[in-house]
Amino acid sequence: MREFSVHILFVLLLGCVLGCERELPYQAPPEKPIVGYQIEGYITDRLGIPLRGVRVAVWYDYEFVDTLRYPTPIFFVDDSTKVARVQVFDRNRKVKAVLFSGRSPVGFMEVAWDKRDAAGVSVPSGIYTVDFSMGGVSRASYTVVVDGAVTAVTDSLGHYVIPDENLPVGFYPVPRQGYSDPRSSSNYRITPFVALELYLDFRRGISLSLTKNQVTRRDFII
Repeated sequence: MREFSVHILFVLLLGCVLGCERELPYQAPPEKPIVGYQIEGYITDRLGIPLRGVRVAVWYDYEFVDTLRYPTPIFFVDDSTKVARVQVFDRNRKVKAVLFSGRSPVGFMEVAWDKRDAAGVSVPSGIYTVDFSMGGVSRASYTVVVDGAVTAVTDSLGHYVIPDENLPVGFYPVPRQGYSDPRSSSNYRITPFVALELYLDFRRGISLSLTKNQVTRRDFII
């Protein structure tokens, strides 16, 4: 009889433990820490079906800083025997395009970038550096801000990610022409406010405020 009671008690205790485990609330795993800024989320229709191939463009917000002179896209070649090279780098110092490579006569060289990579594809929103070098030594450079370009595309789960590389919050200087006098220009700084614009068979936009070292999550139901 005693053995039977012990057996019943063991079964009751085991059932309580298993039942308690089933009743515990679900806790999602903590997000991995990031350095800088990041935006991510999911885009679905009203039935919860993921939308694949939605293009997400990023627009930046700016604040005025000063009217100091900004570097121009004009370089000076002082030695025609050395190889001159003009390359475009992204924020990670990865070469996106080579605009010129070879020997050039002594004198001024003006090189403008069409905001496309080596394959002729438009680059995403971000900060890019056009660098001029002579004989492998960098001589001068200027930056280009690409704004309002498609920066992410949703995958089969409707998921998109915009990494820190494309969210240059705090970057300065960003030259912008004045409205009163198109010949004048001022320098601006990129703020933590951005706007996302979605493109598929529709067009939709929304503004976001970013927090450093934290993922900004934004889901869309279309």
